Amino acid sequence: MQTLFDEEMHAALQQLMDETIEALQLAKVSPDIDDLGATFAVALLKLGLATSFVDGKHRGFAREVEAKRQRVLAALMPRH
Repeated sequence: MQTLFDEEMHAALQQLMDETIEALQLAKVSPDIDDLGATFAVALLKLGLATSFVDGKHRGFAREVEAKRQRVLAALMPRH
């Protein structure tokens, strides 16, 4: 990732990814469902922010991420 962005952008993305990982680590030890929901919400927020940052430099990135997410979902769905 370091070669994809300038130093400032790389640092910002690295921080968002670290914060996302931290939220997921907290989710693993969540004591109750409300705490689990809150940690998931933070992780999703951080991923959304990171996606938006990259999309700001590389237009269409967020659209491509969503398209890939949809393909993964479709692949996981049972076919009847």
